[in-house]
Amino acid sequence: MTEVRVDPGTPESIEQEAAAALTAAEPAPVASDSSPAARFGLVAFVRAAGLLSVSAVANLLRAIITAKLLAVTLGPSTTGVLVQILNFSAFLSQIIPLGLTIGVSKLVADNPTNRSRVGAVIATSSVIAFASATTCLIVLAPFTGRISYVLTGSDRYALPVLLILLSLPLYNAAGVLSYVIQGLSEIRRLTIANVATAAASVVALVPLIYAYGLVGATVAVVIAGGLQIIFFAAELWRACVARGWSLSAFHVSRTTARSLLRYGGVLMAASIGSWGSLLVVRTVGIHVLGGFANGIYQVVNGVSAQYMAVFIGWMAAYVLPRVVAERDPSRLSATLNSVLRANLLIMGTGLALVVALREPVVRVLYTPDFASAAPILPIQVLGDYARVIGWSFGIALFAHGRTRAYLIAMLAQDLLWLVISTSTMRVAGTAALAMGYSLSSLAWPIVMYPLVRRWFGVRINREGAVLCVAGLAAIAGALVLPDVVSLVPVVAVPTAILVIRKLAQRQAVHRA
Repeated sequence: MTEVRVDPGTPESIEQEAAAALTAAEPAPVASDSSPAARFGLVAFVRAAGLLSVSAVANLLRAIITAKLLAVTLGPSTTGVLVQILNFSAFLSQIIPLGLTIGVSKLVADNPTNRSRVGAVIATSSVIAFASATTCLIVLAPFTGRISYVLTGSDRYALPVLLILLSLPLYNAAGVLSYVIQGLSEIRRLTIANVATAAASVVALVPLIYAYGLVGATVAVVIAGGLQIIFFAAELWRACVARGWSLSAFHVSRTTARSLLRYGGVLMAASIGSWGSLLVVRTVGIHVLGGFANGIYQVVNGVSAQYMAVFIGWMAAYVLPRVVAERDPSRLSATLNSVLRANLLIMGTGLALVVALREPVVRVLYTPDFASAAPILPIQVLGDYARVIGWSFGIALFAHGRTRAYLIAMLAQDLLWLVISTSTMRVAGTAALAMGYSLSSLAWPIVMYPLVRRWFGVRINREGAVLCVAGLAAIAGALVLPDVVSLVPVVAVPTAILVIRKLAQRQAVHRA
């Protein structure tokens, strides 16, 4: 799962800061869909999400400060330029690690106690990531002026482009280390590294952006990259020492490289499609609609990236290792239905809250100049809701080797977004970008669920279906109801879960 993940402290996260990832306590035993044990340890899941919130809050505060500084010092147009450059770096960061993202976590999670195997993953993935990023820097550095012109219509942003390129080797190596920590289920250490990176990055960003504006912001990206690799390397080293591992465990392995690149090829193709479609849509938008409209959509995309990165983070580190380990079809079905239930509890409620508070969210994170983004935000939220449902089941495709189907679903969504957005942009304006995103995101549940059902015998249970409807109703209610009344539907999913549980208890008593 790579499509929308934004590593904390990465170049693209200057506007789209988000939490990194999540690990948690051991999952509850899984039985049948109807048993309490089959609910994927909802309490443990929510407790783990609470621990994740420490990282999320730190990165959210960093994002708020960053967004405010950009809004106040740069304004909508220059903010749009900066984000366009960062989107380009995000696109590159999906290519140059050669897909070494969640595949690293998977290889570690397959056998996290094997010192030699984990050591080979750490060393091999780090060397590949750093070498490929350095090669990219050397190749692209002479063309920064041309890149600036293509992205923004002007070559005067060559220096910010160069600075972003300089940061890529740091971020790619740090990103690999974060995925290893995810695979080891070291939530506390991951949280420490995330919070430390967020805090130190803000300390560097504030004076630089005030003193040097756009250039200062990109200098801060380079500094944050150096800090991130230091913090993540330190926490990974502590995790290894706690297991009694030494430097002798770290070694480059050709066999491991082949495994990493095999998974990486699929993930890289999916990431190229995801970030490439975003880059093309935003580039067409900046030329057709102008810099101001591009800056307005960045608000929509930026808010979406905040919470979706948290979602994908816990799916990567909490859910994936458990789905990888679950081979029995009936237990897998129970697990995935419990994953859906937990995701809808947190994300369904959260998305309805974002819609209800869309205007304050925009004003708090940005400035009144960006207020026109508020009516567009709910359109994007609907697409995110579809992705949450689709990925709650679709994670099994990657976890159990159906990587080709995973890739098809990803690329189908990317292509649809590109086609819908660009063909309606002149008519619908900025809203076309969000509309294309939402309509294309339906490809996730429409494609993923039938495939998971066919190959693994997984079926959505009645509770999951009810909660899907409740979540959609909550978002719709938060959109159409006025003022403070719009907050009422936010409790729809928690209420539905409570009612379903009470009914199940009554039925159990009646049967007894």
